[in-house]
Order: sequence, then C-alpha cells, then structure tokens
Amino acid sequence: MRRLLPLTLLLLAACHTSIKEVEPSESFRAALEEVMERQPNALKVKPDDLERRREPVILRLSLDDCIELAMAHNRAILFERLNAELAAAAVVGSHANLDFRVGGNIGYHREEAQIDARFFGDTRDKEITATTNYGINANLPFASGTTLDVSMGFVRRDTNNPFSTFEFFPTSTITVTQHLLNGVGLTPNLGGTWVAENDQLIANWQVEATRNEQAFNVAMAYWSLVEAEEELQVFRNQADLATDALSLARSRLEAEIGTRLDVLAQEANLKATQVSIIRAEALVDQRTDELLYAIHPDLIHGYALFSNYRVVIQPLTKSDSSRNNADAPTLMAEVKAALRRRPEIRQAAKRIESAGIRVEMGEYGLLPTLDLEGSFGNDGSGVTFDDSWESFFDFKNLNYGFNLNFSVPIQNSAARAALTQAEINKRSAILSARDTETTIILEVAQAVRNITTARRAVDAAEEAFRLQDETHDAEMERQKAGLATSFEVKQALNDLTNAELEVVKARIGMERSRLQLQKATGDMGR
Repeated sequence: MRRLLPLTLLLLAACHTSIKEVEPSESFRAALEEVMERQPNALKVKPDDLERRREPVILRLSLDDCIELAMAHNRAILFERLNAELAAAAVVGSHANLDFRVGGNIGYHREEAQIDARFFGDTRDKEITATTNYGINANLPFASGTTLDVSMGFVRRDTNNPFSTFEFFPTSTITVTQHLLNGVGLTPNLGGTWVAENDQLIANWQVEATRNEQAFNVAMAYWSLVEAEEELQVFRNQADLATDALSLARSRLEAEIGTRLDVLAQEANLKATQVSIIRAEALVDQRTDELLYAIHPDLIHGYALFSNYRVVIQPLTKSDSSRNNADAPTLMAEVKAALRRRPEIRQAAKRIESAGIRVEMGEYGLLPTLDLEGSFGNDGSGVTFDDSWESFFDFKNLNYGFNLNFSVPIQNSAARAALTQAEINKRSAILSARDTETTIILEVAQAVRNITTARRAVDAAEEAFRLQDETHDAEMERQKAGLATSFEVKQALNDLTNAELEVVKARIGMERSRLQLQKATGDMGR
C-alpha cells in the first residue's frame, strides 16, 4: 500500500495540466517589453527604470500596430480561444460511447450444502465447492449499434466430493449485441459527435467573429484618441489666437483707441479656451486608457505599481482625406462580400445542421427497443490441466445461443419531449439564421450610406472652415483698422474653432465609416 501511494500521486499529477499563475507585475513587465520592441531606441523604457522615472512613457503606434497587439492580447479574443479549446475537448468526450474498454477480473466463490442422503462410508457433514476465476475482458462498441464483448480466463474448482476431481480449465466467450430499432445506425451513435464537431467549428468561427469585432473596437478607440488629440490641438491653436487677440486689445487700450471692456472680453475668451484645453487633456488620457485596455490590458497594471506611471500614445496613422472622393462602395457587391465572409453566416448554418441532427436522434428515441444478442463460448475439460487445455483447442465443450429482447415504453414522455424541443430548436435556428442575415445586410447598407454621408460632410466641413478662416482674418484686419469690435473678433475666433473642430470630426467620421464597412463585410482582424 505504501508503494502504491507515490505511484498514484504521480499518475494523478500526469493526468492534469499544470496551471501557472502570473503575477500582475510580471505580466506588466512582459507587456511593456513587448510594446517597447516596436519603439525607436530613443523612446525605449525598461520596467526597472519606471521606479525613478518622472517623464511619461511615450508609445508611437500605428493603427496596424494596435490591431496586431490586440489580436494577441485582447481579453475578449483570449476568452473565445479558451471556449474553442473547451469545444475541442467536448469533441474528444463525445467519442466516449464508442471507446474500446479492456479490463480484468478475479473472483472467489464458495458453496456449502447440507448432506441429507449419504452413501456407505461417506463421513462428510457438508458438501463444499470452491471456485476461483480470473481472466481478461474487452468491450468494443461500433457506430452501427453493434457491441462486441470478449472474455477469456481460467477457472479453478475445488470440492470435497469424492466423485469429483480437481478442475483447472480455460474458458472464453464472445457475445455480439445488435440494436435493431432504437440505437441502430450512425445517427444515434455518432449524432452527439457530429453536434460536438459542429460546436467546435462554431467556436472557432466565434474566435474569427470576435477578432473582427475587437479589431473594429480597437480601431474605433484609436480614432477616438486621434480625434481627442486633434481637438486638443485645435483648442491650443485657439488659445494662441486668443492670446494674440488679447495682446492686440491691450495695445489698442494703451494707444487709447480701445476700451477696457475689449480687454476683459479677450481675457474671458482666453480663460474659456484654457478650460476647454483642460477638458480636452482629460479626454485624451481617458481615450489613451481605453486604447491601452483594448490592445494590451496588462499595461494598465503600471498605474498600481508605479506612482509616476503615465502613458502617452502618439498615433502614427492620420486621417486620409485624399481618399475622400475615391470611396464609392457598391451596396450589392458589399452585401455579397459580407454574406460570403462573415463567420456568423457559417455559424447559423451549422446551428441549423446540429438542430437537424438532434431531431433525427429524437425520432430514434421514439422507437421501441429491439436487441438481438448472440453468444458463443468454449471451455476446456479434463482430468488434468493439459487435458483441459487440449480439449479447449479441440472445441469439444461449446455453448452458444441467442436472445431477442423487446421493450416499448407506454408513454415515452422523455423521448417525446426531447423530440418536440429539438424540432422547436430547429425552427428557432432557422429564424435566427434569417435574422442574422438580415442584420448583416442592414449593417452593410448602413455602412455604405454612412460613407456617402461622411464624404459629403468632409467636403462641407472643409469648405466651411475655409470660409470661417477668411472671415476671421478679415475681422482681425478690421479690428486693427478700428472697424471691428472685440466681440466680433471673439465671435469670429469661436466660429473658426468650431469650424476646425467640425473638420476634425468629419474626417474622423469618414475613417469610422470605412471601419464600419470593413467590420460589416468581415474584413477586420484578418
């Protein structure tokens, strides 16, 4: 027993995959080192330097860099990969009903019987018979509904009967069982495996769908950061212009051609711009954290590990207005591409197929049970073991026969309920597939329309900005000539700022519209 315990523990350890827990600090260091591989040498920062570092960590990342990092580290994608592994394990488990089984047996049986009638000279009080048997057995099921059982062994029989001799003989039996109604054929025996394999495909396609979804989310977070930084730059430019306007108002006051009211108005406008800058800076930090979480969430641990930890992402990919007039997607072509590429369509088809398999399995469950069982056995016999072994191979002691077993459940409530549920699930899968197809078509149509609208919005915003820029320049010249008030100049500056913000939003909106079409057609994350 003491020898078996260490062996048992060793076998149990071999049957389980070890799971290594990684501390947040270790995962953060690995994440930072991985991201730093993409940075130029001047911007590379080692984790050991962060304790005494006061400057922010600067990451120059393109949109492709962010998407590539997210495909390897995004939590939603990692969860779906685990689900795919679970589905693969379920496929292995679905073969359990067809597993080949081998085993062994050993037994001892003793019978004692009272002796009522004795022959002359018999001094026994009881007749005692002891039987010892040991051997091996195997069970082999087939997908056709056939089961083959094979057993081989040896039997030793001891008795105190003077007319019986010691027996030690080999024995073997082959039993074949065949389902004839319920349980016959491939569907009842392989249906669970087919469904599990379909579930595995669905899980793998869900990884693809999640990659498409998360790549879109990462890209949207990227452009949200670009938009926030460009808006911050607009407010900073506005602050520079407001500072110039304030200087001009003070100069006019000193030259006694302006009023104190003009100076106060420009000072208030400059302070309002500074408030906008503060809010824009906070928004940039928020968008940075959202992008970090999407591409490599382990980088967020730095906030808990280092007091002065701060990340500044410098986007390398800018909005491309040169493609504005080139984007003219065709709705029909994009819809066809989406229905061909989107994994959700393939998932819906597999769910319908699995539902059909369950319906077929449910129909078998309504059948009565009719099983044919045939057996063939061969035993050895003889005064000595050699004689019994010789007779075993001569097939002198045979036993064979068959049984036909029939049973039918009167109500069969469980099978009828299972079939009804399977049929309802199939109808639900068909409706779900139609709804998925409709949703994708609607998504593509909306994305195509958004591109058309965004293209027109960019043109209009750029033209409005050009006109507001000319208006602001004209108001500044009028103020220098004493023909415009500080309020008019301030209003022109605010209108110019708003027009520039609209240009930023329109260009980013164009990039988002392109992303929406890529996601709708299943091109993201490829």
